[in-house]
Amino acid sequence: MRAARLHELGGVPRVDDVDAPEGPNVVAVVAAGLNPVDVAIGSGRFYGGSPETPYVVGSEAVGNAPDGRRVWFRSNGAVAEQAAASPEHAFEIPEGIDDATALACGIAGITGWLAVSWRAQVTADDTVLVLGASGTVGTAAVQGAKLLGAKRVVGAARRTENVPEAADETVELSGSYELPEATVVIDVLWGEPAERALESAAHGVRFVQLGQSAGPSASLQSGWIRGRMMNILGFSLFSTAPDVIAEGYRELCEHARNGRVGFKVETFALDDVAQAWERQASGSPGSKIVVTLGD
Repeated sequence: MRAARLHELGGVPRVDDVDAPEGPNVVAVVAAGLNPVDVAIGSGRFYGGSPETPYVVGSEAVGNAPDGRRVWFRSNGAVAEQAAASPEHAFEIPEGIDDATALACGIAGITGWLAVSWRAQVTADDTVLVLGASGTVGTAAVQGAKLLGAKRVVGAARRTENVPEAADETVELSGSYELPEATVVIDVLWGEPAERALESAAHGVRFVQLGQSAGPSASLQSGWIRGRMMNILGFSLFSTAPDVIAEGYRELCEHARNGRVGFKVETFALDDVAQAWERQASGSPGSKIVVTLGD
């Protein structure tokens, strides 16, 4: 079968012929998504390490399961014509959802949605600040916070033109900028933006930490955390129970199908996977990167 393999850390994948996986849970892949975590793994920067090269890239796809169901699933080696999908990490796609939307609602979308709906539990009393609001995770978090009734949602990003219109206001993360006294912060960035957000946060803030696009370290004042009774909440989809993911994925897909949430998508053929990889690695493409593999 054909698959996208990375031959050296820091490189770009290329299409190879490889052996197909075997077993009862092999899915015929129709499309696969690329995510920042894939690039981090492929560059050797992921905190969980990187596999030995060469390896098939990708961590999520949509396709047809052996029992005939159309599923979104998480699995290593997903950018391939076939991939093994553990039943506990394969979720049926609701009716009326196209492949690209099913992937946008996948790892990135569900991370942003669960950050506001489950981890922070946003309410109508909240001012929500989303750091990194221009990517798919941030897009889902901004729109999700508005759906949950937050009284004010602020989207902060380097490329504010990619922040969804659901945001009540935007902040450009460059030069000298001010961040609001937020009761909820959804942080995809860490680094200096996280420092500034915590310095200005409200008493009792729920700070949900999702990623480190701005750097792996930040300096926090002890007094901020103690004096304001801050709640710093880590969140990784890979450590979340499958039943929570299943319910969140269904909810987000239904919101997307009914027009309450929207995502930008860029689609590439498998033969153009190197271009897709470089687009994802550009820092903030402002869209979900999808690689198509079949009908």
